[in-house]
Amino acid sequence: MLFAMAGVFTAGAFTDWEPLRPLLRMTCHRLPERSWSWAPGLCARCTFFWIGMTISLPFMYFRKLPGSVKAGLMMIAPLVLDGTLQYAGLYQSTNWIRLITGLLAGTGICVLLESGAHTG
Repeated sequence: MLFAMAGVFTAGAFTDWEPLRPLLRMTCHRLPERSWSWAPGLCARCTFFWIGMTISLPFMYFRKLPGSVKAGLMMIAPLVLDGTLQYAGLYQSTNWIRLITGLLAGTGICVLLESGAHTG
């Protein structure tokens, strides 16, 4: 189920398909200045968050994703910090920073899920 959801959001990022727009709007502000021209459906951070999840989920499924809860949280922390500082108006992030923080956070979520599966 999670893999299908990640796939839908990743496809939505690249296609900006009209029927997916309401769903994409629920999870992303979709500001054009924060999006890549080749992936107009989602902002750069959300695009690479879903790409990170899509790439990491097969590793998680086959229990080949190394890490711990601490590692997963550390991978998510840059996204939280960058988004918070930007929201507070302390600085303006770039799409390259959004790419890195999104990719790390998408992978970090999978690391957390995988870690939880082993402790649960």
